[in-house]
Amino acid sequence: MTYEQRQLLVLGNRVPVLAPDSWVAPNAVVIGDVDLFDKVSIWYGAILRGDLNAIRINSYSNIQDKTVIHAARTSPTGLSAATIIGKYVTIGQGCLLRSATIEDMVVIGDKSILMEGSLVESNSVLAPGTVLPPGRLVPSGQLWAGNPARYVRDLSKDEKEEIGDLAKSVFGTMDRHSAEFLPHSFAYVATEKLRESAAT
Repeated sequence: MTYEQRQLLVLGNRVPVLAPDSWVAPNAVVIGDVDLFDKVSIWYGAILRGDLNAIRINSYSNIQDKTVIHAARTSPTGLSAATIIGKYVTIGQGCLLRSATIEDMVVIGDKSILMEGSLVESNSVLAPGTVLPPGRLVPSGQLWAGNPARYVRDLSKDEKEEIGDLAKSVFGTMDRHSAEFLPHSFAYVATEKLRESAAT
């Protein structure tokens, strides 16, 4: 017996809410109390688990492949344990976020880890593989890296502008991917022809 993977899972009264123009890849999973705002994209293999607390992802932000986002029931810092992601944020591949807050215009590099109560302020970048311990703050306009994360340098004006451009470019890519999974897509026709030619 085979089971089709479900993209959206309701847990009790915790219900995912998606804007009409957000996009969730066919093998990504959104569980429980998760809000996806306009133009948000959730990429292949990502998991958003809002079973214990809320996850909010604001407009034009994107969650790349195999990233896991969840939220603790409570936070040791006394602050909100929800995971909040601002506008024009790019979360790289293979990241882990737990009860973290990310303000607008931020890039989180691939395989980074953000722990409970951590905060990344606007116009900031975490280099790939960065580990942000619980309660750590990354001030606005800075590049941080390492395990544990440390200040590297301030970002230039051009680097800050590129943050929004990156999020917009991902949105353009999302449009092409989402079209392949619409009911009227004919991508499967080309696939079937390739299979037939390979068999002969």
